[in-house]
Amino acid sequence: MANDFRQFFPLFSNFVMPLLAGLIFFAMAKYVHHIRPLRTLITGELTYRGAFLGFLFLGIYLASRPIQILFPHPWPLIVNNIREFLMIGIFGPAVFLAMMSFVFGSENIPRRVVAALIVLGIVLAVVFVAVNSFAIGGSEPLFQVGRWTAHDGLWFKNPDPGRRELMRILFVIRFVDPVLLVFLAGTVVLRHAKNYPTEKRVLYDNMPAKLYLLGAGCYAFSLSMLSVGLLFVLARIPNQWWIYYLGALAAGLLETFSLALPMRKHVQVSEHQ
Repeated sequence: MANDFRQFFPLFSNFVMPLLAGLIFFAMAKYVHHIRPLRTLITGELTYRGAFLGFLFLGIYLASRPIQILFPHPWPLIVNNIREFLMIGIFGPAVFLAMMSFVFGSENIPRRVVAALIVLGIVLAVVFVAVNSFAIGGSEPLFQVGRWTAHDGLWFKNPDPGRRELMRILFVIRFVDPVLLVFLAGTVVLRHAKNYPTEKRVLYDNMPAKLYLLGAGCYAFSLSMLSVGLLFVLARIPNQWWIYYLGALAAGLLETFSLALPMRKHVQVSEHQ
């Protein structure tokens, strides 16, 4: 039984979990695109544009994990660089801006702040891809199903000590974007939920609940990704990506529940039609 689990878990954690999480975020992106015309008058265009881009590209990032491990080096490096560029360059800034717009209003987010975050994300993504290309240095068998062998990069097992040290740079970049950006966004959202104005609560009585779910989703995502990095940096336990995919699944479900809630408990017209 234990041996069967050890054989099944790598396939489940590298294929099934990221695909499920990716499908959830694809569905959320489609739903945001559907309800955007109904809600942009209340929250502003930036909120739902950022949410749509964030959910779409996180879905791509998650669902493309199986593609990364299909073939040996250099394919894990090529696919991973594309995935990380989308995560750092687009997802992190888009989600942060969407949450800030949701809380403060699009008109209160200066264009210089928007531009600065976009530039920050692109610069960090380019640096990550460049360092990542030197840090991997090859691939190794991950698991085997029948005659096919999955491969992944040698991030944590590179025989060159100097290249292994590059993982610290990758950890710092990931910590800033998307972990810190999404964590800060979740903190702002939770604080806004706690202090939601009474006069607005009369009109939008579901908003605090929506905000609490959004904030919890941000925390689930950022803390799960952070924990995977800390396991390596502090305990030298590598490749525990399943924790992050589990966190992404939880975040996706929480965000779905939040989006599904109307802004008012009693509405006459359904947004789901």
